[in-house]
Amino acid sequence: MDEQNQSSSVQEDALQAYFDWQVNTIMLAYDLHEPVDASVDQAGEKRRAEVEDEVRVFTLSVVPDVYKNDPSLDWGPDLMRTITHATIKRAAEIAG
Repeated sequence: MDEQNQSSSVQEDALQAYFDWQVNTIMLAYDLHEPVDASVDQAGEKRRAEVEDEVRVFTLSVVPDVYKNDPSLDWGPDLMRTITHATIKRAAEIAG
């Protein structure tokens, strides 16, 4: 693997790990407010899919168009702080 592909792979891994953190944070907030009914088949998987969609929507709502239109741009610290703020704000709204 050449250096550029390796760098791209590392960045993708970091973004995936960050997305996983967002999803887990929002899932925990929902669990505080409205726990998943374990007696309902596939309830946890359904919630996770819904939360993943929700995270994508609210994340993209705070990402400037320039980043959406050019996937080669690095998402710098300022943008990541904005996304973190949106994630924590949403978790607080859910958890009450």
